[in-house]
Amino acid sequence: MKIIGANDKQNKVIDSISYSKSFSNAKGVVDESKIFSDKLMKLGFLEQQILESSRQNDSTFLYKYDIGKKTNFIHIYIGEKFSGELENLFDTKNDTLKLPFKESESFLNSIIKKLEVKGFSMAKVKLVNLKNKGSFITADLNISTEQKRQLNDIVINGYDKFPEGHKKNLKRMYRNKVFNQQNLEKLYKDIEQYRFVKQTKYPEILFTKDSTKVYVYLEKAKANNFDGFIGFSNDENSKVIFNGYLDLTLNNILNSGEKLALYWKSNGEDQKTFNLGVELPYIFKSPIGLKAQLNIFKQDSTFQNTQTAIDLGYYFNYNTRLYLGYQSVESSDINNVNTSTLSDFENQFITSTFEFVNFKPDDFLFPEKSNYTIKLGTGKRESKFQSNNQFFGSLNLKHNFYLNDKNIVNIKSQNFYLQSEEYIINELYRFGGINSIRGFNENSLQSNIFSSILTEYRYVLSSNIYVHSIIDYAYYQDKTTNVKDNLLGLGFGFGLLTKNGLFNLVYANGSTKDQAIKLSNSIVHISLKATF
Repeated sequence: MKIIGANDKQNKVIDSISYSKSFSNAKGVVDESKIFSDKLMKLGFLEQQILESSRQNDSTFLYKYDIGKKTNFIHIYIGEKFSGELENLFDTKNDTLKLPFKESESFLNSIIKKLEVKGFSMAKVKLVNLKNKGSFITADLNISTEQKRQLNDIVINGYDKFPEGHKKNLKRMYRNKVFNQQNLEKLYKDIEQYRFVKQTKYPEILFTKDSTKVYVYLEKAKANNFDGFIGFSNDENSKVIFNGYLDLTLNNILNSGEKLALYWKSNGEDQKTFNLGVELPYIFKSPIGLKAQLNIFKQDSTFQNTQTAIDLGYYFNYNTRLYLGYQSVESSDINNVNTSTLSDFENQFITSTFEFVNFKPDDFLFPEKSNYTIKLGTGKRESKFQSNNQFFGSLNLKHNFYLNDKNIVNIKSQNFYLQSEEYIINELYRFGGINSIRGFNENSLQSNIFSSILTEYRYVLSSNIYVHSIIDYAYYQDKTTNVKDNLLGLGFGFGLLTKNGLFNLVYANGSTKDQAIKLSNSIVHISLKATF
């Protein structure tokens, strides 16, 4: 296909406009000529016409145009009739807009987008009464809005047992909101944050004369995690000792959106940890959630702490929550030494917690993009020797910075502060291990002040394999031993996503301010978190 103009000047204009030149059949040539005519029209050549269309030979069609005189500007009369919802459509107070003609189509599209945002999804915009004035044309703007659309209902398809509390609160957040693509996208992303479902396709809209319904298509997803092993050994008295660990999280097994977390770890006679937590969102179909925890920690034959906590929370949305709670700890000095630094005690705190988490559902290796938790507590601790008013605060931050698809920087910060006139060993914050500063044994360190920066540079080798570096730094203070120290953890690791879950291997070495790095101090962490 070849297109020419009526003269050399027109040929230069035509040559500056791209068009397809090769086709498999004659219909493609005719269609392309119509597309080319539309391009000329949009550029302002309103009087263009085809002078000749002929077949030069078996392989070439010739189209000759007279593109006519170019119209450079358009004057659009908008009038003064727009008020209310349509009042702020235009960035001018004049009754006439003067635009380059080639911008007229984008101007009309921008008006349609503004109307759609305001809820006029079925609006139509066009120019009428066009008149040629030589170098410019005039036109009147005609807007037909029909009725303003609001989201009236959300219909769940595909997952009949979708939790009623979640459904009601979705409707509470979105019902009677202005219907537009922004709110539809927000609804889609909010549902993506539910880890126990996945959307099989993008929501669809049903417009009727007096209602607007959104149809959401869901199916239940695998959201339960398991990691652990159990071993056996004998102590000096030939008594069987269990060792190993279990990390189990169950999500939505009762189809109510609940979460149950169980963690147990024992390394024989030194430390034993047992954590049990339950979370019930949207109780009584309200934006209120309930969370309860039981934590038991035993340090060899020295002490045992039992902590219970209950929190009542308000859900701003599913991933943004504010809790008010009560927690208490009962600690026993197993050997009944009861000194000023180690003794039985009880404490009670009123707590306030803010939680925010953000998931990236399309990232299977690192689905949790952000996680922020701040917790404050005020209360009192009573021991054998003293009674102290206390205050504590903890701040945990985590975020993935995506440099590009293959390069990701993961930064975490864990911080804790306990204020008290006196301190005892068994009330201190304990840290160290794969979920804290790496290169140190789990819960092997204690402090009343702790602050850390935990970093990984991750390089994605393929969709299911990544390698990463480890650079962890922490500062801590322990007033029971008058120790202040800096900690450094260095290492590397890799992750492999399999059909059964995510396998992780981490090699890390920890050192202190006064202790150099030694290979003999290295620790290897291995885990396989299965999803079912």
